[in-house]
Amino acid sequence: MGQLFWKFLLAFWLALAFAFGLIWAVVQLSSNGSDERLMFGPQARLIQQSAQTIINAGGIELLSQVVAQWDLDPMARERILILDAMGQDLLQRTVPADWRQLLAQRPNQTDFALHAAGRDWQLLAVANPQFWPGRWRGFSQPELSDTLPGQSSKAAPAGLRRPPGPPFWFHPSFILFSIVLTSMASSLVLAWYFAAPVRQLRQALSALPKEQWRTQLSGRITNRKDEFGELARSFNLMAQSVYLAILSQRRLLHDVSHELRSPLARLQILIGLARQTPAEQEQALARVETEAARLDQLVGEILTFSRLESGEVNFVLQDVDLTELLESICEDGQLEAAAQHKQVQLAELPDIQVRADAELLYRALENVIRNAIKYTAEDSLVLVRAQVHPDKVEVLVDDDGLGLPTDQLPLIFNPFFRSHSSGDGVGLGLSIAQRAIKACGGRISAENRVDAAGQRCGLRIRILLPLDDPSREAS
Repeated sequence: MGQLFWKFLLAFWLALAFAFGLIWAVVQLSSNGSDERLMFGPQARLIQQSAQTIINAGGIELLSQVVAQWDLDPMARERILILDAMGQDLLQRTVPADWRQLLAQRPNQTDFALHAAGRDWQLLAVANPQFWPGRWRGFSQPELSDTLPGQSSKAAPAGLRRPPGPPFWFHPSFILFSIVLTSMASSLVLAWYFAAPVRQLRQALSALPKEQWRTQLSGRITNRKDEFGELARSFNLMAQSVYLAILSQRRLLHDVSHELRSPLARLQILIGLARQTPAEQEQALARVETEAARLDQLVGEILTFSRLESGEVNFVLQDVDLTELLESICEDGQLEAAAQHKQVQLAELPDIQVRADAELLYRALENVIRNAIKYTAEDSLVLVRAQVHPDKVEVLVDDDGLGLPTDQLPLIFNPFFRSHSSGDGVGLGLSIAQRAIKACGGRISAENRVDAAGQRCGLRIRILLPLDDPSREAS
């Protein structure tokens, strides 16, 4: 158990001790130093306040019966003595030796003075030795008659014989012991309740490097509804995110190595062929130049993707004319598409201004349109259009290719993913586009186009970008 456990335990006990001390101080101040008021319960006080009324109703004998009944109650914390001028108790019970001092210490002496049967009486409340062992003043073992005055023990009414005393669970020592025991148990449970999740979190943090960030806290702590449960769930999400990031980096490193190996291998083969057949050096050098350009493109895309992934790109949001940007990209794309017997068509657009980084947005849209040109069917059309909404613009790029299986749609923006193994390229274009669009505050998604028969007839890339002026409508 760590220091936190003992801190919680000590804090609980200090608070408990402070509460007990405060209660004791309040009781001491309210009692003015007199034990009599401290031991006075509401029942005994009612008897004393009603003593003269009882005497007026039934004489001193009725009062003695009431007091005798009160003495027989096992829960009576006080014993009420009826004393005459000589200090003799009416019920012939033992009287403390310092009874005069006790009478003199009472406030409001007239409240306890009685007159009955031609004699003056005083009521004095002292501790009941059956309820407060060891607190009786003046003697150690008090005695109490089992009968009322003037009656023999054989004639005592049924029910007036004293029981052995209050049940043990009402004994002050037992009550104090129970309070201490329950306080200790509750403080231990409370300290353990707070310290246990902290200890589990510490152990999980220590195990992260050993388990390569695959550590997950159990449901015993994550199912908690308090702040520790929220912290545990956040820890699991953090560990899972870091593990996925590490896994993604490893996969990226593996894919980059694989992609770099292919053009390098072709370059080595071409160099070897050029040495063996000098007559074909010009053709070999042309192919070497092509492979070098492809390798340079691959390295450039990897660097761009890495910078976007790590957030190292310093992009600047500014007003960008989306219409002019799309016209320029589609004009360049048409030259590439015409060489493959394909066509790029840009639908008529209004003047659209968006808030984005011009370079990143150009790179993203170019990658999406070039990817559509690559996979659209021969003698088919790539259609680019835009729809303006009150607060955003939606750019749609449709091709007439084969589309994608449904299970591959979520993977299309993953780095180095290529839907067709024979496809040219490195599989980073849409990954770069996704991160560039996200950096500009937009979203990008992919879906299959279907014909009237419900068959796939191409792929649609949907790009959402925030407008520079959300109130602008299409003209």
